[in-house]
Amino acid sequence: MANFDLRRLAGEIAARHGIRLSTDDPALAIVTLNQLLLEETIQALGNHVRKTEELIDKAGLKVQARAGLILAQEVRQCASAIRQELQEDIDTASLRAQKNHSHGLHSKAPLYCSWPVGLFCVVIAFSFGILVGWTLHG
Repeated sequence: MANFDLRRLAGEIAARHGIRLSTDDPALAIVTLNQLLLEETIQALGNHVRKTEELIDKAGLKVQARAGLILAQEVRQCASAIRQELQEDIDTASLRAQKNHSHGLHSKAPLYCSWPVGLFCVVIAFSFGILVGWTLHG
C-alpha cells in the first residue's frame, strides 16, 4: 500500500470536516498506525493465500497421481478381461474345429471306401464292354 501524503490528507480532512490538522497531530499518527496494521494484515493474508494455493496444488497433484493409478488398474483389469474373453473364444473355436475335423473324417470315410469299389465296378463294366465288343465283332 502506498504511504499517505500527510499534507494532502490534512487538506482533505479540512475540506470534508472543517477540521484543521497539522502534520504532528496525534490523529495522523493513528491514521499511520492503521495504515501499517492494514499493510501487515494484507501481507499476512497474501502469505496465507499463497500457502493455501500451494496446498491446493499439492492436493491436485496427489489426486492426479491417485486417479492415474486407479485408471491404470482399471485398464489392466479390462485388458485382463479382454485376454480372458479372447482365450475363451480361441478355445471354443479350437473345439469346434476339432469337432468339425473329426466329424468330417467320419463323414468322408464311406466316400474313401467307396472309391475302390467304384473303380472296381468301372473296370468290370469296361472289361465286360470289351468282351461284348469282341464277341459281336469277332
